[in-house]
Parts: sequence; structure tokens; C-alpha cells
Amino acid sequence: MMDEEQALRIIDDELEAALAGVAAPSHFAGAVRQRVRAGRISPLPEILDAIGWAAVMAIVLALLLWFAPMAQNAWWVMGIGALVAVPALLVGWRLGAEPAE
Repeated sequence: MMDEEQALRIIDDELEAALAGVAAPSHFAGAVRQRVRAGRISPLPEILDAIGWAAVMAIVLALLLWFAPMAQNAWWVMGIGALVAVPALLVGWRLGAEPAE
């Protein structure tokens, strides 16, 4: 019986043999780079991360407000609210971050 590593090695060798003479046109790499760097990447993943982190922090806030005896103080509630918003924005929404190459 053949294990996974041997099977992958056989497939890799067969692909290399079958595609040995195949080469991309000389302009292909430049065209791909031009299309990839043409526009700004969508901020949607960062927005969704921020929403997710805000939800997690809101749950933590709700649990703190539920179990904390100091919840009657408005300044304490605003401070905890800032603890919800700031990490959500800093961790989830990385504005200006460029993808690594």
C-alpha cells in the first residue's frame, strides 16, 4: 500500500514529465503583475474583521456589565465601551496595510 507522500511524489514526477516542454509566453508575467497591482484591494475583509472583533468585545462588555457591581458609573461604562471600539478598529481594520509579496 502506498502512503500519501509517495503518491504525491509520483504525481509530481508525472506532472513534471508531462509539462516539461510547456513555457508561458514572455509577456505573461508582466501582464499578470500589471493586473494584480492595477487596483486597490477591497477593504471588505478588514471591515468584516472589525465587525467580528467588535462583536467579541461587545460580548465581553455585556458580560462585564452583567457581573460588575460598578456598572452604575457612566464613566466606567464609557471606558469599557472604548475598550470595545479601539481593539476592534486596530486589530480588525488595518487601513493602509499592503499585502506581503
